[in-house]
Amino acid sequence: MISIIIPVVNEENHLKKLLPLLVNSEAKEVIVVDGGSDDNSKVIAKKLGAKVIDAPKSRAKQMNAGAKAATEDILYFVHADSIPPSSFHEDIKKHQDKNIPFGCFRSLFDTKNRFLRINSYFSRYKGMMFRGGGQTLWITKDFFQELNGYDESLKLMEEYDFIKRASQKADYKVIQKDVLVSTRTYDENGNFKTQLIYGLIMFGFFRGIDQNKLI
Repeated sequence: MISIIIPVVNEENHLKKLLPLLVNSEAKEVIVVDGGSDDNSKVIAKKLGAKVIDAPKSRAKQMNAGAKAATEDILYFVHADSIPPSSFHEDIKKHQDKNIPFGCFRSLFDTKNRFLRINSYFSRYKGMMFRGGGQTLWITKDFFQELNGYDESLKLMEEYDFIKRASQKADYKVIQKDVLVSTRTYDENGNFKTQLIYGLIMFGFFRGIDQNKLI
């Protein structure tokens, strides 16, 4: 069965929308890992039926803490502002086997903006250029432990680093169904500026540039 892990910091509004869909699914447990919220994220998560634990504010540390607390054989990492397809549980169970121990879904930005829709289109393909945490990530607990989880020394790009390490050891599957992804970062900073920043960070990270220079 599946343990869902959601790292959060001040995500009360998104949790109100996301958690009812997950708690009422076939997944055995939903774990919200709070990184020091000062809103009602923890209260809302508990009220809606999630298990809540605390961890230092760091996506890598929060996701590792969630994995450690999980009791099921498959871990499913979900961002608070992403909405998985309603069939996610069945889809993951269908595609996971000994040769495919991890994978993700396609992403679809929650907008009619043409630029972001085109951006979403390429998430159906394999390759690091097309990956992102908003697509959600599922992985067997055994394989997660074999990889020693997320690199807690990283301040950004922890999910890219993890997928890169995982794909060097095993094949993965991009399930051809959409995770609905928030556009809030693009809305706040503009499409071109946001995409440029993401591109530069990705280029710098994979070129081995010190992460402190990329923040």
